[in-house]
Amino acid sequence: MNKVSVYGSFTQALFFSGVVAIPKYLLTHYKEIGLNDHEMMVLIQILCEAETNPYPSIATLAGRMTASTADIEEVVGKLVELKLLAIERYWNPMEQVWGNSYSIVGLIDELAELWAIERSQQLEEERTLKKNQSSSQTSSPTTPPMENLVHAFEQELGRPLTSLEYENIDRWLSSHLSEELIIEALRRGVSAGIRNFRYLDSILREWEKKGLRTRAEVETEDAYFQSRQEKKNIRPKSQVSKPPSNKYEKFYL
Repeated sequence: MNKVSVYGSFTQALFFSGVVAIPKYLLTHYKEIGLNDHEMMVLIQILCEAETNPYPSIATLAGRMTASTADIEEVVGKLVELKLLAIERYWNPMEQVWGNSYSIVGLIDELAELWAIERSQQLEEERTLKKNQSSSQTSSPTTPPMENLVHAFEQELGRPLTSLEYENIDRWLSSHLSEELIIEALRRGVSAGIRNFRYLDSILREWEKKGLRTRAEVETEDAYFQSRQEKKNIRPKSQVSKPPSNKYEKFYL
């Protein structure tokens, strides 16, 4: 076989061996989600196998790289710890068995959040530029409560809000939830170490369901609930029942 034939055969084999689609955004931002070059390469190898082998073994991954199986295992463990990778169970109808597969939903969520923050910052820069260019025009008709809430949230989060987060605050105000109540939900979320808007929304919807409209009403409801709990836990000694015979019952009291 001459050189031209070998090259032609190789070219055909090369392109028919398949390709792996790696999003450009992932390649240009993996450092910002906490990955180094070695971890990114392990992730690429996992994505390479995704179509035919959803759960490649550590040995398979190590066989393609210069790293040892122990190194690969450590990297996979870190990816799982960072919630960029998850191991899920699935039913294989062809082989009639349960198997494992890698899920990258966490990776996609992380990239989506990073993109949203970048987009929000970009829009904020554009708004600032337009504001400076048209300083003679009237200010934005944004309502004072909205301005106050946006400022409070951005100060707490340490970044500009995304468009979806703006919509959440606007929806709360449109539902006649007071600025005071929304700030109180934010305060409680921060105290619990949770700044997720879904968590704050669940707090506000619960208060709305109970007809609570002010911080004072919320605090009164809390005090009433605490009082009921304390009364419930205080029982005369004569009425104290014997310990449950089932050792697991105490977990459900």
